[in-house]
Amino acid sequence: MAPADPLVHLRDHISGWLRDELRPAQFVASVSAALALYLLEVVVVLSITALIFSGRLADQLPYAISFALLGCALLVTIVSLFSSYGGSIAVTQDTTGVILALAVASIVAASPPGVALEALFPSLIVLLAGSTLAMGVIYLSIGVFRLGSLVRFLPYPVLGGFLAGTGWLLTIGGLGVAANVSPGMDLFRPDAFWHWLPAVVLGIVTVLVLRRWKSALALAIVLAAALLGFHAIVWLLSVPHNTLAAAGWLPGSFPQDAAWHFPLDAQTLPSIDWPLLASALPVAAPALLIGVVGLLLNASGLELIVRRDIVLNRELVVAGAANLVSGLAGGLIGYPTISFSSLNHALRNGRRLPGLIVAGLLILTVSGGAVLLMLVPRFILGGLLIYIGLGLLYEWVVQSWSGFPRIDYAIILSILAIIAFQGFLWGIGLGLLMTILMFVVSSSRTNVIHYELTGQTYRSRMNRGPQQWQALQTHGDQLAIFKLRGFIFFGTAHNLCERVRERATRAAGIPTRYVLLDFEQVAGLDSTALLSFNRLLQYTRDNQIELIMTGLASRARNQLLRGGLTGQTTGLHLFSDMDRGIEWCEDQIIATVQAGASPEASLHDHLVTILPDSPGVTALIQQLRRREVVAGEYIIREGDEPDALFFLESGQLTAQLEKPGREPVRLETMQGGHVVGELGFFLGTRRNASVIADRPSIVYSLSRADWDQLTYQHPEIAQTLHSLLIRFLGQRVAHLTHAVEALNY
Repeated sequence: MAPADPLVHLRDHISGWLRDELRPAQFVASVSAALALYLLEVVVVLSITALIFSGRLADQLPYAISFALLGCALLVTIVSLFSSYGGSIAVTQDTTGVILALAVASIVAASPPGVALEALFPSLIVLLAGSTLAMGVIYLSIGVFRLGSLVRFLPYPVLGGFLAGTGWLLTIGGLGVAANVSPGMDLFRPDAFWHWLPAVVLGIVTVLVLRRWKSALALAIVLAAALLGFHAIVWLLSVPHNTLAAAGWLPGSFPQDAAWHFPLDAQTLPSIDWPLLASALPVAAPALLIGVVGLLLNASGLELIVRRDIVLNRELVVAGAANLVSGLAGGLIGYPTISFSSLNHALRNGRRLPGLIVAGLLILTVSGGAVLLMLVPRFILGGLLIYIGLGLLYEWVVQSWSGFPRIDYAIILSILAIIAFQGFLWGIGLGLLMTILMFVVSSSRTNVIHYELTGQTYRSRMNRGPQQWQALQTHGDQLAIFKLRGFIFFGTAHNLCERVRERATRAAGIPTRYVLLDFEQVAGLDSTALLSFNRLLQYTRDNQIELIMTGLASRARNQLLRGGLTGQTTGLHLFSDMDRGIEWCEDQIIATVQAGASPEASLHDHLVTILPDSPGVTALIQQLRRREVVAGEYIIREGDEPDALFFLESGQLTAQLEKPGREPVRLETMQGGHVVGELGFFLGTRRNASVIADRPSIVYSLSRADWDQLTYQHPEIAQTLHSLLIRFLGQRVAHLTHAVEALNY
């Protein structure tokens, strides 16, 4: 019985959903919403199909409409059933439709003279169905591999230019659909003018109405009123429908052989002109890009309207499956639209049943009601396209004037102009060129220098003796540190080199002797950056500057090696991380200025440097116990009790974090004259790191028992120890403050 439980659960879920949806009040409300949505779906599908099959192809419209309607029905069904938001309503898309109309027109224009247009119909249907199938594959691929966010890298002004150009093509295409002529000079014929003038009026009225009542229901009411008004006038004037069709006011009659059939059947495939079809593919390809961007924008916009989370990757997968099924039926590219989905949300709060009813009505239309679609006047089909086109033009030409910088607005207008006068492919080419230029310009302006520091304000984790500390405080500006980030190519590498030159030439008093470039946060290098780095290396050599590179990833290091930059290159030094590189530079500075504390310096000498006027230093040292440790010996282990305080006289100790199976992480390396373990000792907390001797060292220790005795018997010596610790901590806080100020500069 256990394996059947999921099926039982699914059955109970479906039966409960049906009982709720089929309650009389709920069902009537869903049917009412579905009728409004159905009217919109039918008019949109018919308008876009008429746009594709317009002018010389107008006679093929009745044959094409059954493919578009059935494809749309399947599209609506799958989206309504499986979308992450139940109220999503899909529809054939206008923005992709106008590009496919250009592709279809290219086939007609390239066809040999004398070829009957009916003979091209199989090639046209396969082009449209193939585009939908390709769109489905792309949606599925992006959704399955979760790549939807990559499309958002398309610059917004370029996208705006594409959409503005689409708006222009839709507006001009709407005029052609209304007048039943190809867009061009034929639109200015007197007989054509009186056909598209009502479409323009309807488009403008629709824009004004929907600016006042922002609802798809208002659009349905306007379209219904125009349809009923037209037929009321026809009835009053007693004009036969055949006369209206012959005059171009109606699409025409519906032939008996225009019923739907499988578009890739054995009769269609042999009739395809494959060379013509291949020639149209470059023209149709932009529809796939626009389709991806459109779906992502619609999903994001719908999420804000319905105030619910929409799973983007699921929407992509669902839209992909829907387009695959629709493409097999000969349908056009489609996906959920904001206006229809928001209408369903407003009327039925996102229920799935209205979408399923719409799909059922569309299937009934294909099976027996397509004849009625021929009664929809052309000026309504053209008016809807004009309304959509004017909406896009208003958004991207008028509204964007105040919403975009002037350079971005100029890009939008440039792409629009190229699409209007040269064609969409030229507009795509210009858009891609501008995308590259915008990337190059913005990237070249990007500062790859995350932080610019000096050896005076930023130190390594080598905690040096007082005299060495003072030497670095005085001469640390010999080291210039540049922490880099992002992607480095020729432009940004050139800017970096110029900044290094500027830093070296403006240094007053203390010349720059070391330049450290840290690549830890660099995403990558391109080959052109190597030329700039070679020039930088030549500059540093000529000016007696040592160039240090740290944090190079394996790929970047290999690129440098191929470019001739290795650890053996004169004047160039490579280190695994920035800390090790800074430590090396500090060693060089200290060795140059001869300010390092002598390795044989006693603990007394170190402490007197810190407290030169304190007579209690000698007495304090007499209370400590001397201990010699060998290299590799631990004086503190992580987790130990804080039972002693240590003073380092000579040698070197390193505090590090140790995790099983991992390399130790260095926290701090100390040389003579430093105190070790003071925080845990005085706070009473367990050791939070281990301390190990890097080389033979001499340390002095003070146990807790000795400290307690010292506090009661010799408070003046305890006070000396407190003063020493305050000086140590004060130096650390002062250095940390300088480092924070440098990072925030």
